Amino acid sequence: MMYKKILDAFPPPNFLNIPYVGISISDSFVRSIKFGRNNRSLFVEKFSEKAIPRGIVEGGRINDTEGLVKILKEIKKEMNAKYARVSLPEEKAYLFETEIPHVVKEEIRSTIEFKIEENVPLKVAEVDFDYVITEQNRQTGNLTVVVSALPAKAVDAYAEAVSKAGISLLSLEIVSQAVARALLPYGTREANLILHFGLDKVGLYVVSSGIVSFTSTVSTKGENLSNRNFLLGEIKRVCGYWDTLKENEGKKEKQIQRIVICGEGIESDLVSYLTANQKVSVVLGNVWQNAFDVNDVVPPISFTDSIKFAPAIGLALPEEILI
Repeated sequence: MMYKKILDAFPPPNFLNIPYVGISISDSFVRSIKFGRNNRSLFVEKFSEKAIPRGIVEGGRINDTEGLVKILKEIKKEMNAKYARVSLPEEKAYLFETEIPHVVKEEIRSTIEFKIEENVPLKVAEVDFDYVITEQNRQTGNLTVVVSALPAKAVDAYAEAVSKAGISLLSLEIVSQAVARALLPYGTREANLILHFGLDKVGLYVVSSGIVSFTSTVSTKGENLSNRNFLLGEIKRVCGYWDTLKENEGKKEKQIQRIVICGEGIESDLVSYLTANQKVSVVLGNVWQNAFDVNDVVPPISFTDSIKFAPAIGLALPEEILI
């Protein structure tokens, strides 16, 4: 997601001609990565992982701006990060699908604004949003759009921290879309369910036709932490909801075909456990597939660590890799 307000304030140079860093901010870590180019091929030029002291960011909310700025300044120095694309927390986002009348391109945003308060518990003036057109009804001409919205205060808080660190912000993007860009092969059309594990939560993202169309973030604190039945129940709930939507029911190509896993704290036998209890394939994600072939380029990050970097990698991929 690229927020128009941010881009209006900080018009980006040509993405392909300047080096920039992908920076992923969670409650526990700031991870960053910068790709370099060797002719037309990519390689990992630099990467960084820094723990965030407890309380600086909680549930995606920045409680201590100066504490986060201090970490971002360290990253700027280590990574030579003059420009960056930065993640926004999934917990603060509202994602919904809606239909609008066919209007000219310049009127789409204003038309969507009328749908915001129907789907988001905030006033339009309090929200920053972006959208993707998924299809057009051949008979009515109406447009189906997937809308992602966040409280403007949350967006402003992240933009402020990046600016105070002396980094020029190219874009802000919700974690789920960055993760999808890293994990799903370019041009993927079939529906996938991504499980993105944090230290005390897991995000479940349905990606269909290259668009993140549904997200759910659930806590894994307390008794849920090691309760696989709880996780399995959440997966079945999301898959059941998605596969039985009116527009998806009975359409194999629209139903979830695969589960892709990334993140941290992933137990070694989780894939085999989920495979035994699911009708679809379950795999650990390959975060490099849209960057380079690991048979030709050896990444400086181990496989186990690489799947923790999925959001940062998705943010750092060049513009032409966007899905």
